[in-house]
Parts: sequence; C-alpha cells; structure tokens
Amino acid sequence: MPFALEFQNNGVFLTFAEVVTDEHLLESDEQLYGHVYPDGLQFQLVDLTEVRDFRASHKTMRYLGEKDREYSQTHGRQVIAVIAPTQGRSNSIVWEVWAQDTSTSDPALVTKLVDNREEAVAWLKENGIEIS
Repeated sequence: MPFALEFQNNGVFLTFAEVVTDEHLLESDEQLYGHVYPDGLQFQLVDLTEVRDFRASHKTMRYLGEKDREYSQTHGRQVIAVIAPTQGRSNSIVWEVWAQDTSTSDPALVTKLVDNREEAVAWLKENGIEIS
C-alpha cells in the first residue's frame, strides 16, 4: 500500500511512499474522513518525503482542497501540515490554493507546506495542536 494512516485522538498522520496516484489520494481521503476522532479532527500531518513519483491530477488536488476547507467550515478548525521536500510539492501548492478560505480573517482551515517532520510538528504546536 503506497500510503499509511496513523490515527490519533485529535488527528492523523498520513504517509505516502513510492508512486502516488489519484486513486491513492481519494482512497486515503475516504479512510481519513470515515474515521471517528474522539477529540475531533483537529490536524493532519501529511508526509510525502518517501514519494518518488506524484501522478495526481490538478482536478483531484482541487477536489481534496475544497473538501478539506468545507469540512473544516462545518466541523471546526483544522490545521494541516504537508511535508513535501521535492515530489508532490507543486501538486500540494495546487491543493493549498483550493483549501484556503480567503473569505474570513479567521479561517477554519490553516495550512502550511514544510520541508521536514520537525518543522511540521513545531508549526502544528504553534497553532495549538497537541500531538499525543
């Protein structure tokens, strides 16, 4: 399986490896949003470090960005960090553009692209996320 989800009480670690396709992204998204989080879905840490080929379409990235934004607007604030040092970075930028809520000064979804796990964890903590 080219992805793995590690569920926490308040969020999820989602790690991709090797080749990432639209199918992988959509399947992981279905599992991510189908899970019950005891403390609510407050964060996602998406790690693309081990990806060697990112074959997702812009259409899928737009769908995922809009879905993340709409979920956060109806279910509460969510913080998403994406570790994308090389592969998947440009697609992650496309996702981030669609995920952003520019209609408010206090968005329900806050996102950031980073280069490594340490930077991601530090940024999540700066945004009030306690990782158990």
